[in-house]
Amino acid sequence: MSNLISNEVLDNIAPTLKTLSHPLRLKILNILEEGEKAVFEIVELTGVSQALTSHQLGIMKNAGIIKHRREKNYVYYSIAADHVYGLLNCIRGCKK
Repeated sequence: MSNLISNEVLDNIAPTLKTLSHPLRLKILNILEEGEKAVFEIVELTGVSQALTSHQLGIMKNAGIIKHRREKNYVYYSIAADHVYGLLNCIRGCKK
């Protein structure tokens, strides 16, 4: 039995992997893995500016990796694509 990944799966996952190929985006996903967070919380936990954080969140939202909701003056983000959890676990297993 072949262990090859189908072309369909490869075609579907490639855009996600391309989007995740940025260290700050991975850090944000690692934070969101614990649950929904407001932008100000993500800014605090990443230690980067609100503008840069919002830019990275927008890229991931447009790719369908994360989703958002508004509540009063706050925007909350969470992981939208379930396969992201598996990718994060795979990354945890990688050691240099």
